[in-house]
Amino acid sequence: MNYYDQHLHTFLSFDSQEIFENYLLNKPAYFVATDHLDLHNPGDDFHDDIPDYEKLTQKLAELAPNYPTTFLKGVEIGVVPGQEDQINDYLNQHPYDLKLLSIHQNGKFDYMDDVVLTKDKFDVAKKYFDQMSQVLDTFPDAQILTHFDYGLRRLDFTPQELEKHFEKELSLILKKVIKREMALEINAKSFGYYQNANLYRYVIPLYKSLGGKFFTLGSDAHQAEDYQALFPEMAGLLKEFGVNFLVTFQKNDRFLTELPE
Repeated sequence: MNYYDQHLHTFLSFDSQEIFENYLLNKPAYFVATDHLDLHNPGDDFHDDIPDYEKLTQKLAELAPNYPTTFLKGVEIGVVPGQEDQINDYLNQHPYDLKLLSIHQNGKFDYMDDVVLTKDKFDVAKKYFDQMSQVLDTFPDAQILTHFDYGLRRLDFTPQELEKHFEKELSLILKKVIKREMALEINAKSFGYYQNANLYRYVIPLYKSLGGKFFTLGSDAHQAEDYQALFPEMAGLLKEFGVNFLVTFQKNDRFLTELPE
């Protein structure tokens, strides 16, 4: 099995209009869209953004006979403490092959909203990491921790600042990821568009030093032209630190794959 993109969005996400067929022009052997599940979402006027599961099921059933592709169901779950029961009720009734865990917002603002620029960046980052750590304790149903730096994208942090001010918090987070046998995602939007490759250069060896071994690459594409964006560059960074394989998830199964060229 070759590695395939495990983080991308379609018209079933509130912030994308992309159709499945455009992604499928890449002729992937496996395809999984991970559309947003974010309750009381500040990024969408505090609406509950929940993927239309019936529409997803119907769409995949329409596509399957026409493509030599294995279709999987995925979801990106943004969790705010206090929402766990409602999210779990939904997931218990709607089975997915792949579940991504994300921290996008805190119930008041998204961590990429302009409001974060009016706050002390160290205070924002501390609250962001504390929320991530808490959610890793209270929400057990996910296989991949996405874009660990999402809450830092607007705040201009350096690796030195993370090491000095937040290595304790990050180490605790990574230990929880490892204990749960989750994977740590290298996110293309963070890596490229938000120019946070240096933060991944810091966190990858930290994760490995604590015993972490499972990595994924995710384009976080919201349009088909970004499918598998920066995969060679991100794979190259992993190789620098002696990482030679990636992991894919399909329900309870885990598959090791080679790094893409």
